[in-house]
Amino acid sequence: MNKKKHKLSGTINDYTLVEVTWFDAVSDSSWLSIDKATAAKPANPHSLGYKLHHTKDKITLFTDYIAEEDGTLTVGNITTIPAAWVQDITEIIFK
Repeated sequence: MNKKKHKLSGTINDYTLVEVTWFDAVSDSSWLSIDKATAAKPANPHSLGYKLHHTKDKITLFTDYIAEEDGTLTVGNITTIPAAWVQDITEIIFK
């Protein structure tokens, strides 16, 4: 799989490390009784990453990065979550 790299300016210290708790869709292609089908619930994932972009519509995180020789960052493993699905965003601070 060929992933396009996105180059960023600044250093990794310019991006906040966060944990995002959110809802995600769940599907099942098997045959289910009506009771089991109506009991289905959304998944409740927790994603940990650096906050790349946050708007009223979405939040985008990255989990991996390369500090290039020219001082820019190249990021990988991007997750974009619709804002309506987000339950909580917690900033992670190291002491």
